Formats: sequence, structure tokens, C-alpha cells
Amino acid sequence: MPQMVIIGAGLIGTSIGLAATKNGLTCTFIDANPRNQALANQLCGSMASISTTNESDLVNLVVVATPVPEVANEVLAALIKYPKAMVIDIGSIKTKVLLEVSSKVTANVLSRYLGTHPMAGREITGPEGARSDLFAGRAWAICPHQHSKKDEIDLVEKLIESFGATPYQMDSEEHDEQVALVSHLPQLLASLLAGTLHGELSLAGPGLRDMVRIADSDPALWGGILSGNQQAIKPLLRQISKQIDQLIDLNLSRESIEKVITAGVVGKSTIPGKHGGVDRDYAKLPVVINDKPGQLAALFTICGEIGVNIEDLSIEHSPQQATGLITLFVTQADLSTLINELTARGWQLHP
Repeated sequence: MPQMVIIGAGLIGTSIGLAATKNGLTCTFIDANPRNQALANQLCGSMASISTTNESDLVNLVVVATPVPEVANEVLAALIKYPKAMVIDIGSIKTKVLLEVSSKVTANVLSRYLGTHPMAGREITGPEGARSDLFAGRAWAICPHQHSKKDEIDLVEKLIESFGATPYQMDSEEHDEQVALVSHLPQLLASLLAGTLHGELSLAGPGLRDMVRIADSDPALWGGILSGNQQAIKPLLRQISKQIDQLIDLNLSRESIEKVITAGVVGKSTIPGKHGGVDRDYAKLPVVINDKPGQLAALFTICGEIGVNIEDLSIEHSPQQATGLITLFVTQADLSTLINELTARGWQLHP
């Protein structure tokens, strides 16, 4: 049975272990935090350790899932310690790691390294937040280099697909530019906006909450990520700064504001929809619910009974009131069916 070593028992590393175990693979965790290491091994049903040279020779895949500043050193150490293993990392920056690793090993050894990056996560960090289905429906970048071997790339792709993710091949520079735009810049902008919040905020609504949702992030974790990808991030920040300066210079004229808003509408339309497909224009159905246990479950049960798939949803709570507003996003074809059924059952709708 294949033997996998996962270095780093955090959210992503442990989720990889759970997904691998679910697919019949065996894995062992190594982590500087003894508690996290023990918990991850227990969750994945493994208490084994890799201590001898013979045991190291049995390892055929090493996953480096440490914080970004530690990735290159851990990859280098793994390439030496596990001479017959493919070594991949799941860090969110690729170029810097590849350059550092390639400068210290031969081309033959480098061929056993492949940078990857799953575009997945959740608000709960550490092994406690791990899920075997964390990668289902997610994109997973693979960044081959000039010494990568096709059969080993194929092996990693098959593993990723077995986790329910979709692999996308690109070079390390393209990866870093893409994540700077779709991940790193949003994090910075959300944190900058949230950092300005002070005083009375009773009028705060879903717009603000949507904008700052990702601002509640780990400073140390993101400090390592963003500083490591600064070459790709800085041009984007300069572009945003230039556009803000232009708005100010034009005294926030109606024409300048409409130009910015229009560009935003066009830009949003380019974001892929579910499963990487074309974004669909779903119908919205606002439903008033009482803020008590069982309301959401009852609503979802009805949708299941009548065969209506909830494509997305949002929840807003009314200040100082025992009600909330849940907006269901469904296909246009399902909208009338859902309205008729919920109306017949006495739900308060605002179509």
C-alpha cells in the first residue's frame, strides 16, 4: 500500500491526509507541534513514524504543508530524507520556492519536486478544521518546471482528482500572478477596509460584511504569504492606488464614479461560476425566517422534497429583532415552483 508523509498537520495538510485515507492510502504526519501531529495521526488512523533509512525508502510521496516561509527548507530536507519519493508542496507562492530549491539540488533530484496549490480553505484553522471533502469542486494548481517528468505529473494529477479537485497546469510565475489578483489582493483590501472601522456601526449591512469577511485572518500566516509574493502584488496595489487618486483628482464626479462601477460590473462577470463554468444569472428569492432552531433545516427540507437545488444563499439578521432574511439563489426554471410551494406552506416571501 502506498506510503505518504505529510509535513505540517494544519488545516490543509490534515485535510489531504483525510482525503488520502478515504481513498485507501496510508499517511503519516510530521509537525513541529506535538499536539497537532498526534491529533492528525489519530484522525487519519495512523500512529506510525518514519525513523529508519529502510522506512524512508518505502515512502513514495511527501506533501509539504507548512507555512510559506518554511516550505523551501522542508522540501529540500524531504528530497534528501526520502530518496525514492515524489515531493510536492501546497504553499500559496511557487516561484520563490522553486528558485531556492533548484539552486541547491541537481536536475535529477529536482525532477522529484513539484509545486502545487489547492485553492481551498475554511475559517477554522489547524487539524480541528480538517475535512476529507475540503477540496471537492475546487481548483488545484500544478506548476511543472523544465525538469519535471510527465509520469510523476500524471500521478499527482490523479491524486488531486481523487480528492474531487480539478488540476490546472501553469508555470510558477503565472500561478503567482493569478493568486496575487484573486487571493492576495482581496485579502489586503479587506484588511485595509476593516482596519478603518471604528465608532458606531449599527448601520453596517451585508455590503460591508461581504467586503470584510476575509479580514479576520491570521496575521503571521498572511504576512509570510504576501511578503513572499510581493513582486506580483505591488503592481496591483499601484494600479488600485492610481485609480483611487484619479477619483479624488476628479472630485468624485458622477462620470468618474460611473466609469469605475461599470468596469467593476464587467470584471465581476468574468469570474467563473460553479465548477469553473460560466457564471449563471440565478433567480433570487428573499424569505423571512424566525430566528429559532430548525427554520433553515425546514426550508432546506422543502427544497429537497420538491427537487429544487439551492445554488447559493445569503443570510441577514435584522438588528434587535427575532427574525432574519435568507435569500435563496435558484435557477429561473425552479423559481415559480419554489414560490408556489413555500407560499402554500405559509412562508413569508418577498419575490
